[in-house]
Amino acid sequence: MFAADSASERATSIEDYQNTCTEFIMDISRDYKDWVDRYQLPELESAKRKNMIDGIVRNTNDLINRFGNTIKKIDIIMNDGVNKMAENTAGYPFKFEILVNQASRYTTHTVGDIRLNLKVLPRPGRTARIGNYHKDQVLLLNSSSPVEVSLSKESLKGADFLDDYIVIDAKKCEKFDVISMTVVVEEVEKDYVTESRGYSTLILLT
Repeated sequence: MFAADSASERATSIEDYQNTCTEFIMDISRDYKDWVDRYQLPELESAKRKNMIDGIVRNTNDLINRFGNTIKKIDIIMNDGVNKMAENTAGYPFKFEILVNQASRYTTHTVGDIRLNLKVLPRPGRTARIGNYHKDQVLLLNSSSPVEVSLSKESLKGADFLDDYIVIDAKKCEKFDVISMTVVVEEVEKDYVTESRGYSTLILLT
């Protein structure tokens, strides 16, 4: 994503690549805040989205500098941050949250099975379901070590309220591995998808 491979090839050290990626995060955040301005939102909503983007920049760059000790980890953290900026630029017309250990967006977990609690409340007269991230790909999952994921097929069918779990088997991971998952949820009215939004979660294993 965003030519990370070519940037990593030019890097002379991990520290050099960290600096390249943190600068990229800062630069692209300005583009996303410009998009917020183009939406011509009410002042409070515009400020809220820009503040969220600024917070993502701080968290992403802190994680890159503290835990990005490989090119792969840096790429995962960086791309997760870009996804989060895009998600918060677009905003959420319905209630959508994913919790791990009662924390959202950025969280820690011990090595083992990780349970992500998906909570979605669509607007009246509509249902919600997990949609595809790409045509033949339900979830976007990136991990610095091999993982497996399972989810309930019921969450793909649609309901008045989603309160379900996605489980990541991270038993083959090690301490300080990172995992990023993006889940797309569709809001449906009369068999038509009216809105679709993504929600990215970054997990640091401890």
